[in-house]
Amino acid sequence: MSRFGKTWLKHSTTARFVLLYLGLSLVGTIPVLFFIYQQTESIIAQGYQSTVADRTAILLGEYRVGGSRELEREVKERSSGVLAHGILLLVDRDGRKLAGNIEAWPPSLDGDPWREMLLYRDGHNAPERFGLTTRRLPSGERLLIGVVVDDRGPMREALLLAMIGALILAVPIGVLGSLVLVRFMNSRVNEFAEVAARIAAGDLTRRVETKGTNDPFDRLGASLNAMLTRIEALVEELRLVTDALAHDLLSPLTRIRAFMEKVAEQPTDELRERARDAISEEIEGMRRMIAGTLEISRAEAGMGRENFTRFDLGALLRDLCEMYQPLAEEHHISIAVDDPRPRPYFGNRELIGQAVSNLVDNALKHGGATIRIGADESNSAVRLWIADNGPGIPADRREEAVRKYRRLDPARGTDGSGVGLALVRAVANLHCGELRLEDNAPGLRVLIILPRDAVQAPGPRGGLSGADGAG
Repeated sequence: MSRFGKTWLKHSTTARFVLLYLGLSLVGTIPVLFFIYQQTESIIAQGYQSTVADRTAILLGEYRVGGSRELEREVKERSSGVLAHGILLLVDRDGRKLAGNIEAWPPSLDGDPWREMLLYRDGHNAPERFGLTTRRLPSGERLLIGVVVDDRGPMREALLLAMIGALILAVPIGVLGSLVLVRFMNSRVNEFAEVAARIAAGDLTRRVETKGTNDPFDRLGASLNAMLTRIEALVEELRLVTDALAHDLLSPLTRIRAFMEKVAEQPTDELRERARDAISEEIEGMRRMIAGTLEISRAEAGMGRENFTRFDLGALLRDLCEMYQPLAEEHHISIAVDDPRPRPYFGNRELIGQAVSNLVDNALKHGGATIRIGADESNSAVRLWIADNGPGIPADRREEAVRKYRRLDPARGTDGSGVGLALVRAVANLHCGELRLEDNAPGLRVLIILPRDAVQAPGPRGGLSGADGAG
């Protein structure tokens, strides 16, 4: 093979695939042709054996009816030219010829059910190949019956030629079939490559065309499309988060600068003290925002599963209710746990507690005069809920309320970072659960649904676009 041919074979996937396909076709074809040849040989041999068996049955029938004399007469009659393609021989117990068309009993033949060998017939100068069978009669005589099998040669030759022709024909068919298959595969791969190139160029809206055949390429295309949809959503969410975070951090930084300029213009002790307190409060607000963002990112990445333990959800709700009781009384709000029975669960106690705390904080800031915390369970899931009787959130704005750094208009006048509900949703997804906002008529009812088998799931479920609208 030339250097160019070797290089082409080494670097061409099409060439390697064609050769592989052709090789596999030949490997599959040769055993089939060999099997056909063997089966044809077997069928031909069975035909000869069947012919000999029929003639043997006729002669033995004559022997049973008329004995040795009748069999001798029949052998003489049948070997006198009627059986032009066969041989017959009948000898007595001492091996002397009684009748037949060969001179003597072959010395190496004795009791064989079927055997092929070269013999001379009377009146023939050349040996012929016969298929033979022998029988020893009850009266001591031995009978030899055979048919010529030399005519099998032309049949074998014709069969071999047909097999060689089929093998030669398999080469162009294999090459043609492999080229068609390679062309089809290349066309589908080119579709994937074109979409990937457009995605790499920044067009995240491109998708692989699926044909609805549910073949491997279609399933791969569907999987890639789902992945691209997820990437597009994450990139868009990252853009929104970056814009919102920059905007929300710009406001406190602007206020800090204003405080510092005011102190520089009027450097009194009282003003410096007030500016220091205000700057500390702004910095603490930014710290909470950044810390909440980091917690959401950790939960979205599946971090925290290593801290899953078995704990009592009922006891956690009771502890949180007791912790918030003084603050609720200060604001003249009633807070209580409904049905505080023990409810064992396997999960991250700290993150679930933080999620419930965020919901209670939101209820204290934006809810009404009553807050209820509770839990119920089934064989497959545990549901935590926090309900208030405040103004609630309209159904058409609930999705907006759970996006990061999104705060609805009534919440803009209160403290908050806009990441509270986002963290709750991230914690729910970490446990393979979900967050739901429902109407409490009046007020808002927030559900955290946690499946019992969350620890067996591979990771957080679904996309996280959430963040809270109240914060």
